[in-house]
Amino acid sequence: MQIQLFDPIMDIPYYYPCNLPLVHEVLKRQGSESRLSLLANSRLYGLPACSSLGLVKQYFNKLDYEDAVWLEKGKRELPSYEAGVAEIRSRINDGELFLATGTSYYLPYCEDYLNPNYIAKLVDPDSRRYLVDHWLAVYGVSDDQMLIYDPVPSRYAGPLSSQAFGDFWRGNKSIPELATAKRKEELHIYCTVDVESEATLTPTAFREAMQQTLATLVYEFLAGQEIHRDGRVYYFGNAVTLQLLKRLHLGAVNGETEISAISTFLFDMRWSRYFFRDLLNDMGAILGAPYDAYAAEFALIVGEWEQAHKMMQGRWSQEEASQRIRLVSSFVEQLGLREHRLYESMWAEHRNIGLFGKKRSESEGAKSKQREMLAKIVLDSCMDLNQFHKGSIPVELGLQAPLYGRNGNLDSLGLVSLLAAVEQSIQEELGIGIALSEIASAGMPDSPYRTVGGFVDYLIDRMPEAG
Repeated sequence: MQIQLFDPIMDIPYYYPCNLPLVHEVLKRQGSESRLSLLANSRLYGLPACSSLGLVKQYFNKLDYEDAVWLEKGKRELPSYEAGVAEIRSRINDGELFLATGTSYYLPYCEDYLNPNYIAKLVDPDSRRYLVDHWLAVYGVSDDQMLIYDPVPSRYAGPLSSQAFGDFWRGNKSIPELATAKRKEELHIYCTVDVESEATLTPTAFREAMQQTLATLVYEFLAGQEIHRDGRVYYFGNAVTLQLLKRLHLGAVNGETEISAISTFLFDMRWSRYFFRDLLNDMGAILGAPYDAYAAEFALIVGEWEQAHKMMQGRWSQEEASQRIRLVSSFVEQLGLREHRLYESMWAEHRNIGLFGKKRSESEGAKSKQREMLAKIVLDSCMDLNQFHKGSIPVELGLQAPLYGRNGNLDSLGLVSLLAAVEQSIQEELGIGIALSEIASAGMPDSPYRTVGGFVDYLIDRMPEAG
């Protein structure tokens, strides 16, 4: 028994996680349009992110967005292998893929198969790796074997003995040697995962989902958020580039000792840009202009980021290392500005497209939503001031961008213009009247306007209470 007309994609870029091709195939069988780039970027894989520990990776959950485009409905442990096989048969009979999680340690076609290094790397206390279960899909079943779709990283589709599948399906949890391995999620035995699209992605809905995904990525890149949580700081978008520049400036002083860390940071920064490049390429192919032009420009930017990493390769004396870091720092500064200009261009085209929804706790409520909207209004007004009134507000710094005062780029007239623009936007977008221009003309106190973030906080205090 097997699914008919199952012809899954096998040529998948190496940097995609194992679950996304499976989700892609499930959504297609549910009648939705799908692309791997959309699935990945709906979880903001294309947004640069790092933590204060120096780890460059995806931190979608820290931004508190609701899941968009596709939903993981939950993981279920089945009571026994026999009960699991019965459900597999039922799913296959209905023409559906069955998603299972387990351990690659027992997959004969995988390089992890009975490989002692698989365990050694995971239990190494200095390892950066976390133990997670591996996903694969079952598309056929008989008494003695399963038909398996497991494209990442093995690019395998074909038979797997029932014995091997059972060993896989018992999962990492069943391997005693892994008891001390670091983990980020609960491990399971005989587990299946249910996924579905947020809503059926018709061709029109699919295109709208791509545009909303791009708008959210671009907004977060330009906002450059710094989120303090769990004793760490998480940096997003352009803030990651600023963290790199800070490391480079420090490295120019410390020299050789910083080369390895900076090189690793630069190497890891490429992954988010690969995912974002894939989205732009797909949008260019499907939607045409202006996305094809965005894709072409961003491909050049990706090439320059790769060049920046190559510039850090080699062995030098401490003096040579300091010189090399200064050279790379200058290169990255110019590259960061070029990248930021492209994001500004994309935002100008997408600023009126809605972003992903945010999760809301009772304690946050409407005030958190209001702050988000006000931050968007202020940053948009700053960009307009830069574009149409020759302003020089560094909006790439997001909420940390200086406005007025000792470190600001606005004179009194510029501040009045900004306040007038924000006042008008608040009236138009929120339906709230607030006399910011009068505040400015009454003496323009310095403190509320030092930065975008300070201005936003000041606006929140002046907003009428909901009720």
